[in-house]
Amino acid sequence: MVRGSGKFKQKRGGGRNFSKNLVLDENGTAVSTDKRWAPRGKDDEDDSDEEEEEEEESEEESEEEAPAAGGSADQPELSRTERKELKKKQAAAKQKAAQGSDDEDEDLINPNHVGKKMNISDLGAPKELSRREREQKEKQDAKDRYWKLHVAGKTDQAKADLGRLAKIRADREAAQAKRKAEAEAKAAEIEAKTASARR
Repeated sequence: MVRGSGKFKQKRGGGRNFSKNLVLDENGTAVSTDKRWAPRGKDDEDDSDEEEEEEEESEEESEEEAPAAGGSADQPELSRTERKELKKKQAAAKQKAAQGSDDEDEDLINPNHVGKKMNISDLGAPKELSRREREQKEKQDAKDRYWKLHVAGKTDQAKADLGRLAKIRADREAAQAKRKAEAEAKAAEIEAKTASARR
């Protein structure tokens, strides 16, 4: 066996490379915008320099806007904490404006989104039932009411059952009285036979 033959196994097809983030450049060729596939070297350094310059420009613009937003340009520069508070207020205002525009767009509203999260204090409060749970509860309540009336004998079915029971009891009492009369007649007949046999 040749030395080292088991170390490297031939792979077929290679890895899967998806060209997901492609953009056409000025020449009309597709270029990846994904940082993993971006070319390395001078271009990469230039991109990072451009990004840093853009960040610096945006910071300078925000600092220039801060005194103008606070009032007139004649005022002295704001302290660091005052600038932070002003930036927070501006960010909150922008976020509120963005939320207002999102609420108006019906296509972007998620019907499954839970607007209000439950707190631990809300666990003791009665919760709103779903339609299925509400129907099931109403059905059970109706059944309980019916059985209370049924036991009291106020429903049509209970009245019919009680009428049948009364008839059955009357029939049983009549049958029992008939059997008793027959038994007494038999006993009287036996006594009469025994009395006649004695004579």
